[in-house]
This record gives sequence, C-alpha cells and structure tokens, in this order.
Amino acid sequence: MSERSSLILRLIESLDSRTSYIKAKLGILVPSQIRSLRIQSEMPRQADLARVAGLHQSRISMFETPGAANMTIETLARLAAAFKVGLIVKFVPLSEMLRWENEHSQDHFSVTPLARDEVFLNPALVESTNVSKGKLGGLSQSSVNRVSAMPVGRVNPYQSSNDPPFQNAIGA
Repeated sequence: MSERSSLILRLIESLDSRTSYIKAKLGILVPSQIRSLRIQSEMPRQADLARVAGLHQSRISMFETPGAANMTIETLARLAAAFKVGLIVKFVPLSEMLRWENEHSQDHFSVTPLARDEVFLNPALVESTNVSKGKLGGLSQSSVNRVSAMPVGRVNPYQSSNDPPFQNAIGA
C-alpha cells in the first residue's frame, strides 16, 4: 500500500487522524497568513500589531510560529480587525483544504484592507461601473447584489444587547 493510500485510509477510519491532519494544516497556513498580512500592513513590527490588536508581542510571535499556539475565534477576529480585513471560517471537503495548502504562498498572499475594499465601501458604485464594463471583478452578480442589499446596522442574532450595532465605515 502506498504512503498516500495509507494516509487516506487512516483519515477515513480515525477521528484522531483527521483532527491531527486538520490541525497540522491550519497550524502552518494560519500563522503564514498572519505574518504575511503583518509584513504588508502599516504594522510591520510584531510590537505594532500587538499594540493595535491589544495583545502582547510575545503572543504575536507565537501566532506567527507554525504549531506554536492554539488561536481562538476571538483572537483571530481581533487580528482580522487590526488588519482591517474580514475572516471566514468554514467547513470544507479535505480536498479543498489540500488545494488551499498547495496554492498558498506567503510571498503572494494578499488581502484588500477595508480602506481600499470598494465592493464593501460602495457596492453600488462598483456594481454600476463593472456592469457597464461587462465585468464584476471576479464576483458574481449575485455576490454584488448581496453586498448591495445588506442593510447598514443589520441586527446580528448573536450580538449582545450591550454591543453597539454595526455602522457603515463611510457613515451612511
């Protein structure tokens, strides 16, 4: 039996093997993204990111070291907010996770920050410009429509009554 076949069999049969496999992939890819975003940002030093995110520099160092830290959703959300980007956590087939790993490059990883995210800031402008040019910048028409239709200050059913409602970044 080949090494790949053996791995696949272990993944099929064992919860612990699947858990270890997934944690190993995330333990490499997430730290790589954090480091890449920090280097590309206005906060090239770990201490700068730590200050903005309200964390200690030693934690940032751990987050950037593959396998060194288990991060919570709260921590990832704080980091995303500090970078002024979004965060998606979703369940996918293992083949998609493997493709993500194979296609990821820290040197070429890039996320558009909020200040330059025209689809988020002004979806109507982007929609009308791209529709007139016959393109949507890689987005489907339905994706642009969903962003355009999102009400400002939409109530989140999981939001605490003490949390302030979302306000559009441009004050609309």
